[in-house]
Amino acid sequence: MTVWTISAQEGTDGARLAAELAAAAQVSLLDREALSLLAHQADPALPQLEELDARFGRFTMLSLSTAISVGSAEAFQEVELRHKLPALGRALLGEAARSPCVIYLPAAFAALSEHPSAVHVRLSAPLEYRIAAYRREQLVDRRCAEKALKHDDHRKQMWVKSLYRVDIDDAQRYSLVLDVSRFSRDRLVEILLAAAGVQEALVMA
Repeated sequence: MTVWTISAQEGTDGARLAAELAAAAQVSLLDREALSLLAHQADPALPQLEELDARFGRFTMLSLSTAISVGSAEAFQEVELRHKLPALGRALLGEAARSPCVIYLPAAFAALSEHPSAVHVRLSAPLEYRIAAYRREQLVDRRCAEKALKHDDHRKQMWVKSLYRVDIDDAQRYSLVLDVSRFSRDRLVEILLAAAGVQEALVMA
C-alpha cells in the first residue's frame, strides 16, 4: 500500500500532477479542500482555511509573544489553535493514509513523517520557469508573477514551520525532490509510480 504526499511550489502545476498521479494509480486524491471538510467534521469549531491563512500570516511568533505579554485574549486563542492543529493534522492524515491515496498538501510530508509506506514528494523548479508558468496561467506581468510566487513560498514555509517546526525546503525530509522543468508531466507520473515504496532520499535536480 502506497501513500504519496505532494508538496509543490506554486508554478509547478502540482495540483494537476497530483490528480494525474491519483488517476494513474487508481487511488483517491485528497487535496486542501477535501481535507478541510474532514477537519471540520472532526472539529466544527475549526476556522475556515482562508481564515487560518490570514491568522497565521498576521501573527508571527514574536508578535504572539508580545501580545501574550500584554494579556491579549486573541493571542491566547491563537496559541491554543496552534497547539491543536498539528495533532489534528496528524490524526486526519493518519486516518486518510490507512488506504492508498495521493495527498496534495504542503505540510503532509511532516504530518506523516513516520508513515512506513509514504512516498514524500517535493515539486520544485527554477524561479524563471515558475514565473513563466504563472504568467501563462494567471495572465499577469512578470513583476506581479514574481511577487505572487515569493509570497506563496513564504506563506507555505511559515505555515509548515509554525505547525511542525520543519523546513519545507529540506530535501532530506522527502523521498523524491523533482525539478519539474526537466521532465514532461507524463514522465513525472511514471517516476512517482515507480517510486512506490522507495524510502531513501533521491534528489533529481
